[in-house]
Amino acid sequence: MNTRKKAVEEILSFIQSKERFLLLTGTYQNEKHVLALSLVLSKYPAPATVLFRANHLRNIEDFLSPVLKLIKGPKSGVPINVHGGYTLYADTINPRSWDSSPRNLDVAMVYPIDSLDYEAGDDCVQDLARARNARKIFLVSWTDDIDFGWTNQFNPVRVIFDAEEENPAYHKRMIDALASSPRSRVIDEKLPSYASSIPEEFLVKILCRGKCHTARWARLNGPYPGRSALRSASMGTYRATCLVCGYEATDNYNWSR
Repeated sequence: MNTRKKAVEEILSFIQSKERFLLLTGTYQNEKHVLALSLVLSKYPAPATVLFRANHLRNIEDFLSPVLKLIKGPKSGVPINVHGGYTLYADTINPRSWDSSPRNLDVAMVYPIDSLDYEAGDDCVQDLARARNARKIFLVSWTDDIDFGWTNQFNPVRVIFDAEEENPAYHKRMIDALASSPRSRVIDEKLPSYASSIPEEFLVKILCRGKCHTARWARLNGPYPGRSALRSASMGTYRATCLVCGYEATDNYNWSR
């Protein structure tokens, strides 16, 4: 059972470890980010600079209020002093809000990651990891009805926090809802018939230099790892086979989705 106690133990272990990324999922929708942020603002060694990155500016106050007593609504780039030696900033997954956020972070938390796809998710996390040098990055879901495969490239510690122990009826409703609703598509555009039978996690678009001489969907030799990981990989690590003529491409820096 994925209980609160187990989640707390695993999050604390992550904080104390050398691991950099954590993916927190589970059926306890509105409790996951609250648990994680509460632990960060009490157990991460202080002083510490923390960034909370939400899906929209209007949601930040609602997301933070279960953890903090806010005098006024948070604004991008404006620090919030938290008891215990923590300085909290907030921005959103919109890159236009990032300019006012600190460059050196101890902890960053993105919630809910449901609002991110492969490309936007990659951009968001790469900003935290590279531009802001975040030591710890928490990726927290709300409803697990979409594909979070884009996080695989970061090899995160995986923690699950379910409502089963504390609210079994709620947990069951969530499980039933997830079972009855199809997972959201990874690729938004309508696929041509020649690519429709291929699992989306193996699809990538290439410039076919074989018989087609045009952009074609191709099958990767492994699951799509995320844009940054794909483009920075050594040539030959990934191969993509054109689904029309069979041409095999190795110029991974040119591929897209």
